[in-house]
Amino acid sequence: MISKAKLMSGLLLFLTLSSTGVAASAKSKAPSAKKSGDVVTVYLARHGQTTGNVMTLAEGWDDYPLTPQGDLVAKQVGAGLRGVHFTEAACGKLVRHLDTIKDMLDYSGNSKLTVLETPQFREVGGGKYELYQEADHSKAIDDYYGVKDNAALSKKFGLDTTAKRIQAIYELDKKNDSTPAQDRAESAKQVLAREAAGIKRVAKATYNKHGKNALVVSSGEIIGAYLSKYDHNLSKTDKSLLTNGLIPNSGVTKVYYNVKTGKVTFGKVGDLSYAQKGAKYLQSHKVKESASMKVDYEK
Repeated sequence: MISKAKLMSGLLLFLTLSSTGVAASAKSKAPSAKKSGDVVTVYLARHGQTTGNVMTLAEGWDDYPLTPQGDLVAKQVGAGLRGVHFTEAACGKLVRHLDTIKDMLDYSGNSKLTVLETPQFREVGGGKYELYQEADHSKAIDDYYGVKDNAALSKKFGLDTTAKRIQAIYELDKKNDSTPAQDRAESAKQVLAREAAGIKRVAKATYNKHGKNALVVSSGEIIGAYLSKYDHNLSKTDKSLLTNGLIPNSGVTKVYYNVKTGKVTFGKVGDLSYAQKGAKYLQSHKVKESASMKVDYEK
């Protein structure tokens, strides 16, 4: 549900701050070796660019396919992850999630995994506000809180901005009697609960198989809301990405989940260095894509 314009501005900010040497979050470094035995690393990726993103639509539960560029970058990210063995893989119940995770698994050398397709990692449901132009969607939220624009909203709520945006649409959509209750917008509490339960579930499944890494493909707004609830000792870049809802398509965040304590920390938000690394790899290597992908479908 992130517009192309917002995404480009976020990418420019990311590159600018990176070039000035802004460090990653102090708390978001990998756990120390002494404590890492109970920690699973969940590579949490946003889906690749879609036609809906290009049209600047608030997609939500509605689905659009990956663009050729979205498909390419997802493959590059996969190639950049070569050498990482994933024990578990899971994604949301949308075509954009499934296509992205297949690309990433194929090109990372993990194509034999069975993918859990679950609604836990689906994008935030926006009810009647889905498929609004992003500008109109944001205006409805700004008007609800009585602020001028997204910058004012971010200043007002800080890292809680994404959750507040979700809650505003929920409150507005509650008045929509023409929509069946199950199809109305989700509350921030609902959204955060299902993403957190999904991450916990995948991390524990990985740990129980004596694994260390898992791959999850989800969506931008729900990822932002989830990460914003943890590890607030962030770099300026990461804070801006989360506050303004600018996680890039196919960007990867390494989430460190302690299966014994439930503690969550994470690395650089929406990291695109895997795409850059993968693009270089693919200049001199060819990867054979699998004809199909095994999916454990969950209604």
